[in-house]
Amino acid sequence: MGKYDKVLETLDTEKMIRFVQDLVRTDSVYDPETEGANETRLTEFIADFLRKENFEVHLDEVVPGRTNIVAFLRGEPGGKTILLEGHQDVVSVGNREEWLHDPFGAEIVERDGKQILYGRGSNDTKGNMGAAIFAAKAIKDSGIPFKGNILLCIPVDEEGLMIGIKHFLKNGWGKNVDAAIVCEPEEKHLCVFQKGALRFLVTFHGVQCHGAMPLSGNDPNWGVARFITELKQLENFEKDRLGHHEFLGWPSFTPTVIRSPAIGVGQLNVVPATATLTLDIRTVPGQDHAAIARQIRGIVTRLSRQFSEGDDKFHATVEQLDDRPWTEIPTDHPVVQAAARAYREVMGREEIYDGVPGATDGTFIQAWGNIPVLVTGAGDRQVPHHVDEWLEIDDLVEAAKIFTLAILYFCE
Repeated sequence: MGKYDKVLETLDTEKMIRFVQDLVRTDSVYDPETEGANETRLTEFIADFLRKENFEVHLDEVVPGRTNIVAFLRGEPGGKTILLEGHQDVVSVGNREEWLHDPFGAEIVERDGKQILYGRGSNDTKGNMGAAIFAAKAIKDSGIPFKGNILLCIPVDEEGLMIGIKHFLKNGWGKNVDAAIVCEPEEKHLCVFQKGALRFLVTFHGVQCHGAMPLSGNDPNWGVARFITELKQLENFEKDRLGHHEFLGWPSFTPTVIRSPAIGVGQLNVVPATATLTLDIRTVPGQDHAAIARQIRGIVTRLSRQFSEGDDKFHATVEQLDDRPWTEIPTDHPVVQAAARAYREVMGREEIYDGVPGATDGTFIQAWGNIPVLVTGAGDRQVPHHVDEWLEIDDLVEAAKIFTLAILYFCE
């Protein structure tokens, strides 16, 4: 490590752990049905901390009550700008009675000889957010000169439709950024690919009637079944065409939520008037999102022609809800190489390359902002959104060191 030993010595890991505990204790679940259930308290806490640490802090409101944090640590002129990004929001606790540990208690417990931090968001991704903030703080506190700028983006709504990062990019904050590290729980693997995501809502229209006399109406559930059958065939075709991606695995076309009736309470003896299906498509390199959208609409058109009459007449409409493109970054890109060098020095072994099985804010950072994105961070990648979400403390400390050195090597 040489000249950067002083920076790692300046990294205050004990204070970082307490800071991450405070982040976890601050409930930032977004619930549109509950007044005040958003990221506001967390936004204020983090912004206040960064101001006290003499970062240049900007608060950029996305929608009322939901505000992005944008913070700069500026070095000497003439260098590159690196973005570190980690989101404020966390998913719902679900059934609180299933938790053995208080989801907002940030309790640290010894398990199998390791110190484990429990709580909603500890893994995804408040631990990594704290590690990124303290990596930048260590560089500042060390007083070591560096060229370029460190930009921290801490947006809202990553777990939703990602309106936070979209707002960040639309407002031009990423204009002069040379590369980004998106701080997510990836077991410190260097993720050079991210799966894309396409979401659709398909509404099936029928005619409500008595279950004893289905011929007097039109049951939309037959249309749901036919659509899903066609969808599975399309998924199998894409799997055969593309094969198993080295880092991302298989593409998938997944029906997730089926509601029948779409509105109101269902009854055993009533044929519903409408049914809805949500569709979560995850894509890999080689798939074109516009072409997939045409194929989904094509299934509806074909079934409408095939079943145009009778009590099982097919009639459906399609609404596209979201479009998150897949991304990739070459392993020889400077930000990847900087992180790889940092990983080797911190971990004492060769780096591991991988892909993100889902979509992150990084999909838009790269696709909309034209910013090369590497995704990495502490945390078991299977743990996000689970009951008793957890993060290993040693893992968190190692990630903070990797972030610190990766920033310096990239700016260097």
